[in-house]
Amino acid sequence: MDDDEDVPLNPAPSEKPKMPEGIAAFSIGNARSGADMFEEENAAIAGEDVTIIVQLPDKELEVKMKMGHTVELLKLKARELLGDTSIKLELRLADSDQVLIDPLSLNDYPIDSKDTVKVKGAIL
Repeated sequence: MDDDEDVPLNPAPSEKPKMPEGIAAFSIGNARSGADMFEEENAAIAGEDVTIIVQLPDKELEVKMKMGHTVELLKLKARELLGDTSIKLELRLADSDQVLIDPLSLNDYPIDSKDTVKVKGAIL
């Protein structure tokens, strides 16, 4: 008689199946979803809230942003507020006249999120 014959193929219904030791270390009941973890990480990367005032020749726009957002997103939000997403904008920091370049984030400029930031805008 082999040793394999002593092991029942199906455990009795009252027996709780054993979890492998590696998996037992993780608590499945308290696990966060991948989407929740992504949102938390994305919020941490985006950074603090900042209010940008875009000063155009004929009006001012108030745009709510995050410090980690790009200049490109700022321009898109400004174009949406103007009602024309096809126009081209050039933006400069009002206090230093520094050009804001699309691929950079607001973190790349001397901006304090605690202040309302004024930006001069020109429609090209």
